[in-house]
Amino acid sequence: MKHSLFLVLMMALVEAMLLPQCACAQAPDSLGRIRYKYDFVVPTDGNFVQAIHAANGREDKSKRFRIFIKSSMYRIKGEGNPIKITENGKELTIPSPMTILTAPNTSICGEGMKNTQIESMPMHEGISITSTLFLKGADSTYIQDIELWSNYRDDLTAFANRAVALNEKNCKGNIFKRLSLMSNQDTYYTNDGGTTYLEDCTIKGTVDFICGGGTIYFNRCDIELRNRGGKGDVICAPATEANRRYGYVFNSCRIYGSAEQAGRYMLGRPWKNAPRAVFLGTVMELLPDSLGWTEMHGTLPSLFSEYESMNTEFQLVPTAKRRTQYKDKNNVVTTVRYKTDLPVQEAEKYEVKDVFPGWNPDQRAAQVNPPVVQIKGRGTIYWEDVPEACLYAVCKNRDVVAFTTQPTYTVPKGTAEGSCYSVRCANFYGGLGERSNEVVYPNR
Repeated sequence: MKHSLFLVLMMALVEAMLLPQCACAQAPDSLGRIRYKYDFVVPTDGNFVQAIHAANGREDKSKRFRIFIKSSMYRIKGEGNPIKITENGKELTIPSPMTILTAPNTSICGEGMKNTQIESMPMHEGISITSTLFLKGADSTYIQDIELWSNYRDDLTAFANRAVALNEKNCKGNIFKRLSLMSNQDTYYTNDGGTTYLEDCTIKGTVDFICGGGTIYFNRCDIELRNRGGKGDVICAPATEANRRYGYVFNSCRIYGSAEQAGRYMLGRPWKNAPRAVFLGTVMELLPDSLGWTEMHGTLPSLFSEYESMNTEFQLVPTAKRRTQYKDKNNVVTTVRYKTDLPVQEAEKYEVKDVFPGWNPDQRAAQVNPPVVQIKGRGTIYWEDVPEACLYAVCKNRDVVAFTTQPTYTVPKGTAEGSCYSVRCANFYGGLGERSNEVVYPNR
């Protein structure tokens, strides 16, 4: 939905009050309104690791720093700092394959989730040493339209190898929009001590591929089960802190993937602390094992529940056999006190506004609708100004070729006849919305 100028200004004001922001290039438009330019464009200004270093090293971290990544597949080696690991009983010093963002108020925006791909190459497994991207205390990080891979993603012999695509630690106020994460085990290591909102994202993996602490809200996300050679996958392994009311919230999500997982996979298992996970209105294209949940390390879940899980025909999934008993650390069988089918009165308390009071990340992640683009003469493209847009991206044959803060663009001389131009609008964070209509150059 297209927001009013008042709403956009209020959103920016609320962010300034609630969360720290970060440094970015500012450019007033023809009416004197402040608009923003990307502070770092990959690969024009350098590679992905250099972009993260620029965000970390900037002087003023109270203002937003916006990174744009053009369409391509980027294979990164990480920062290469020496780290010590133990493998087969031997202590080794290896170069770190991780890229670490520590600065708050950073946006990482790609040209498109399916065509802006960043892959790391860890040579040794480990949940704490393999992150393609590690957000370490990086509050108010915004990521949109990219895919993060681990190079273990297609190795069917690597099920026991933990290779993390995204790791968050102690981050508050992070928002991910159309972010794809892919690996096998421990794909997404979540936010101990923090809060994160994901919308229209895709997470792919095999074992505990969403694991960790924090309050993490998955809104309309795709959960893809990967082939595990005849063994059942486990979607999540929450380690929710005891003082939290909410842990993992899967709202209106979709579970699908390898056909061999039908009837084998589990929704989750309790890792540590006081694990919480709920699935609300989730479409299960592949049904899980009838127990739904499994055990781990003698930890008792605080809440493992579902509300209106559906199959592809939108019929309710049978849940009568869902697990209600778990062995504790003393091997004593304990029956849980909660209901595995969440009562409607409780399910109503899982809206975004209830989980994140006063934040409204779903509104902040809103995209800006494109204008109607026209062309005149032999090279002037123009459109009506969009007050909500913080930047315009000009696309040639659907690829971004230029940025402007003005509602006009001059086609460079020598451009091939028949080239198609369109425009995308950036929201406050730098995330690009849908393309406008296309116009053909030149206008005859």
